[in-house]
Amino acid sequence: MAINKEWHRSHRMPLKATREQRLAWHAAHKAACACRDIPASLRPEVIKLLRSRPKP
Repeated sequence: MAINKEWHRSHRMPLKATREQRLAWHAAHKAACACRDIPASLRPEVIKLLRSRPKP
């Protein structure tokens, strides 16, 4: 999938991000861009987070 440059410009990963911040960023990234896979160390938690969100 192509990179969503606008999304990346406006959604920078915080420096020294906490695990919760990383999970939230990767969940939002998966929904908006998905130019790369979720890191394996976070994948189960991000998938769980995405499934728990209400559908629009």
